[in-house]
Amino acid sequence: MTTEEATSSVRYYQDLGCWVVWGRDQVQAALQDPHLSSETLDAVNLSYLPADMHGECAHLIETMRRWFVLLDGKAHTEARRAIQPMFSPRRIRRLEETIHGILEEELDKFARSERHDAMPDLADNISARTIALLLGLPADQGDLLHTWARPLADFLAVSYRPDYARAAQAALREMADFIRNAPDEGGESIWNQAQGSEWDRLATSSMVMFGGLETTAGMIGLALWHMLGNDLAHTIAAATDDEPAKAVVERVLELYAPLGHVARLATQDTTLSGHAIAKDDVVLVSLTGRDLFDHSTPTTPLEQGTDHHRSDHVAFGFGMHYCVGAPLARLTVTKLLTLFARRFPNATVSEVNWRVNKTFRGFDRLVLDLRAPTPAALPQR
Repeated sequence: MTTEEATSSVRYYQDLGCWVVWGRDQVQAALQDPHLSSETLDAVNLSYLPADMHGECAHLIETMRRWFVLLDGKAHTEARRAIQPMFSPRRIRRLEETIHGILEEELDKFARSERHDAMPDLADNISARTIALLLGLPADQGDLLHTWARPLADFLAVSYRPDYARAAQAALREMADFIRNAPDEGGESIWNQAQGSEWDRLATSSMVMFGGLETTAGMIGLALWHMLGNDLAHTIAAATDDEPAKAVVERVLELYAPLGHVARLATQDTTLSGHAIAKDDVVLVSLTGRDLFDHSTPTTPLEQGTDHHRSDHVAFGFGMHYCVGAPLARLTVTKLLTLFARRFPNATVSEVNWRVNKTFRGFDRLVLDLRAPTPAALPQR
């Protein structure tokens, strides 16, 4: 590899047959390039799935073809516009008190848990309940949501395995039945707000449920790990507002984006930072700030620093495909850090196991030693 290849943030991997782009400016350029399409399911995922599985998993494939994150132009814009009001700042503010209550309840349960593993005992529960709240789904069945989301995440990361495809299709069908039959007294569910046929609405509902669950849970674990590893809990606990927690959230998004990359397919010849991208080339756009094939995994979090309250990272994407659920994720994780720090300012990390899945990033296990002081010693809001 030449020096130029080693330092460039646009690189072609011959053995993988794809480009990788990283770095804020290059990522923004790639995500705004009209010649790089989001309609990548066939080229990036299905090309690796054995041909005989395409018929067997037709329901999975046809549903995912309707996910608007995998669509361009008018089809993407219309599907996104239909549900955008559900993620508006006004609606998120209206839900803030309820979310606060969810966080308090889950922290109560976490304090009483035996293992104090922040992934299954806290992050998964919070993400399931907040997504259920947003989608108008029954909160008491939130534990089911991750059992459906994980097989989809596994399939998208390792699409050549027939067993993953079968599991993802089964999960998607169960998820669809749940969404279709869930009561919606307020009429504010994704199912009711989404546009198109019943299949289109099921696709949009399942896409939002899946995406929100995986990224929010991953983000919670990473944020707790970063806060505790940098000894920031006391600072956050002592603050009279959420600003220190917000700074941690933005730093975590900058360093450890919970979604590792998005894929694009060149519809015609184009260029990125002087590199010629040929028609039909696959481009993996990194949201992590570094090359996707830098396989180093940190054993301790990087420093928080003193000048990091920036939100110009690309963890949530950029342009027309910017994450629709970003306001909810930011609010949830910020509030959680503040409440957690006030309850458990002396908590430490006992055990960390990173997920094998490099696309949906985070931890399988994050065991904490809470060592909580008495409530009387904690500052009150």
